[in-house]
Amino acid sequence: MSVFEWITEHEGFFSGLVAIAALLGISAAATRLLWVRARGLKPKFSKLGLTITAGGFVAIAVSVFVVSNLQQSEIEPEEALRSPVGSNTEDESSAANKIHQVVDFGARPAIAVLPFDNLSADPEQAFFADGLAEDLITRLSTWRAFPVIARNSSFQFRGGNLNLQEVGAELGARYVVEGSVRRAGDQIRITATLIDALTNQQVWGNQYDRALTDLFSIQDEISSMIAASLIGDLTRAEGERAHRRGTSSLEAWSLYQLGMQHTERFTLDEYGKAGKFFAQAIDRDPRFSTAFAQLALSTVMEIMLGGSSVREDMVAAAFENARRAVALDARDPTAHAALGGAYLVAGDTKNGIDATQRAVDLNPSMPEAWIWLGWANVLAGNPEAAITASERARRLNPHGHMVWIYENLSLAYWELGRYEEGLELARQLIATNPSYFTGYAYIAMNAVALGRIDEARAAIVDGRRAQPDLSIALVEGYLGNPRPEVDARRNEALRAAGLN
Repeated sequence: MSVFEWITEHEGFFSGLVAIAALLGISAAATRLLWVRARGLKPKFSKLGLTITAGGFVAIAVSVFVVSNLQQSEIEPEEALRSPVGSNTEDESSAANKIHQVVDFGARPAIAVLPFDNLSADPEQAFFADGLAEDLITRLSTWRAFPVIARNSSFQFRGGNLNLQEVGAELGARYVVEGSVRRAGDQIRITATLIDALTNQQVWGNQYDRALTDLFSIQDEISSMIAASLIGDLTRAEGERAHRRGTSSLEAWSLYQLGMQHTERFTLDEYGKAGKFFAQAIDRDPRFSTAFAQLALSTVMEIMLGGSSVREDMVAAAFENARRAVALDARDPTAHAALGGAYLVAGDTKNGIDATQRAVDLNPSMPEAWIWLGWANVLAGNPEAAITASERARRLNPHGHMVWIYENLSLAYWELGRYEEGLELARQLIATNPSYFTGYAYIAMNAVALGRIDEARAAIVDGRRAQPDLSIALVEGYLGNPRPEVDARRNEALRAAGLN
């Protein structure tokens, strides 16, 4: 029998023993100190006194360590880590039993970023590899929905062929990020992968090749891109996992992920469904700030897409949920983006820009924050700023929410009189999502400006197939912010294309 097993078996006896030892040591020290002070003498400890005192503190430390380990061994794996329907139940549940619940994570899966391997002959690249991983930890932590394991913990696992299931269990992380850096001449190659520590399956991976110029600039650029792409794929993976489990007994996190799946479909009906899931998530966890934020954003999108409820009531609901999100977590960028969206549908572009800029400041690696900042600048009549923000979003995640990026850019280029570019981006918007009616309006607006009336009219015909109630009023409601001169120019182009 091992020492730990004996202690486990005799837990009550051992706890009493260490408590007595602790009290004797500390009492002896305290009595000696008070007696000396009372006589006005300078405190001195004999070797025996110091030994007893130190022994008391050691006893306390050992006691805390043993008891905490005994308690930890009895904690059930968190609900989110139990095997989903349709998965390899035996392997996954076995791995789940190794992962103990992490305090305050609830059902949210944590991410651990391991130190990146330096595969170069140059030992100096090890500093760059560590810096890249550290930057990635910092950037990931600005997404408030996913807990990120601290560097001091995750950097203990360095090099070699690590068993990622054991690493995940040790750190309490569902997902593990690992990567490498390789230098060849004046080129550097960085790879990164996201692994599900329960199943040992790769969720995401990418490779980045760069000319070796300014290492700090490369580190900043690549860590931003990895964070943006990784979070997008991780959110989709969590949504699929929640979907497999059904909705009968889901916790707030899984309900939130199901809502996120519906927001990816960009239709009025789907945003309504998303909002219901976010509301259920809030019922389960009334302090889930990002769920409040996404509920507000779903309402904003319903307003823009012509929701049937009274607009003023929907705007008020969007403000209420967005402000609640900010109150719960003032550092949640999604909360500030949602508040910005509420301001924009209320016609307040100044506060809309301020709120979305705050979202970007809190998380410069979040493409959605840049997209909302771009949209705010489109509506405010700042097309150059809109293009800058939207291109930043595209650079961060080239495979992300391209519908909104194309929309921002097409409208901004139309306002600048760069109609060929505006037309091409509107075509790309429709190719990405044929049901998004604004793309047809933007094709028509840019085509009319180029004198291509037949193409403009054909776009409106196609638009009515996608959105039977397509009208100038619907487009005006979507854009939300009255600007008389721009509105007149836009509406004239739409009328020329056959819309009324």
